Amino acid sequence: MPVDEPAGVIDLDDVREDRPGAMLRWRRAARRAVPLPGVVVLVLLAAAVGAGVAQRWEAARQRERQAAAVSLFVAVAGANSGAGDGERVTIEGSVAVVNGGPRAVEVAGAGVVADVMVWGEHRIAPGARAWFTVSATITCAEDAGSRPLPVGLSAVTADGVRRPVTAAIEVGGSSWSELVRRGCGLSV
Repeated sequence: MPVDEPAGVIDLDDVREDRPGAMLRWRRAARRAVPLPGVVVLVLLAAAVGAGVAQRWEAARQRERQAAAVSLFVAVAGANSGAGDGERVTIEGSVAVVNGGPRAVEVAGAGVVADVMVWGEHRIAPGARAWFTVSATITCAEDAGSRPLPVGLSAVTADGVRRPVTAAIEVGGSSWSELVRRGCGLSV
């Protein structure tokens, strides 16, 4: 004798044979044989699409990294004048800035008061160089002229963002080193 079900409860195990289409559609679909070559083609197609999407995503990430990359090298290019009082030496001259990055950058002085002030603005292609006018103030000490001087620059990268860049100028062995020795009264 069937047990009365409470109202609103459905017995999922009860398959009524008297109802047309009593077997659920998904059970019929599960019983069908799926052709193996079709499954293999579908899996290979999905893998190819996935690989293509991953490769495009990685290429976009690489372009973003290159657009933000800044690699600048700074070297003494010349000295126009230099004067010192035994405590400090001021040199008016020029530096060469080389773009070692993968994209062109717009380079300018940092715009802040520092020991090395850089003037001018140049667009520098990858591997190219530009000359900037500078004014450097070097404090006289035993190692004056032999230690690198920090130089503040700013660079607008390919992604349009202005980034601060700090580079170093090697004074030793350059045209500035003799001016530093004389201005500070250092022996050779």
